[in-house]
Amino acid sequence: MKAMENKPRAARPLGAGFLALCLAALGSLCSCATSPYVPSERKVEKLVSLIDSGGVGTVKGLAQAPFLLDGEILLRQADVDAAWANLKASGFSMGKAKTASIDRIGEGSYKLFADTMEVRSFFKKYLDKDSSLVALDAAEGKYYLILNRKVSGYPRIQGLKGPVK
Repeated sequence: MKAMENKPRAARPLGAGFLALCLAALGSLCSCATSPYVPSERKVEKLVSLIDSGGVGTVKGLAQAPFLLDGEILLRQADVDAAWANLKASGFSMGKAKTASIDRIGEGSYKLFADTMEVRSFFKKYLDKDSSLVALDAAEGKYYLILNRKVSGYPRIQGLKGPVK
């Protein structure tokens, strides 16, 4: 019997499909950390339900200072907490509000809250690529929420306005 010789095998070229799959997987992994956050309609409805039940104060970090309430900037956490406690005590509810739109923060988005230098500065200084503007339709009028990345399964609230007729 003749001993088998160890001849080097020629490398087979990778198929174009395999290479494309690897590049797509690498691209999706890299983009996850940098792609802007936009809440889903389901997450918004879950948040509205929490607001209606008065539970915003029970989720640590959900509504943090600075916070935009209508056209007023709340800079102290104690003021943000007091605002949500007062809304709960007054029985505040968005009353079956439905999501009308979920958009990225745009150049003129601040005008929905107030067309002032302070509100424009809030949008420029405190909002980022992960901030979204959500419009909700309710029987009392339209509500606007500024939302950001999730905290304990809810989009973090950075601002609230409404109802607007």
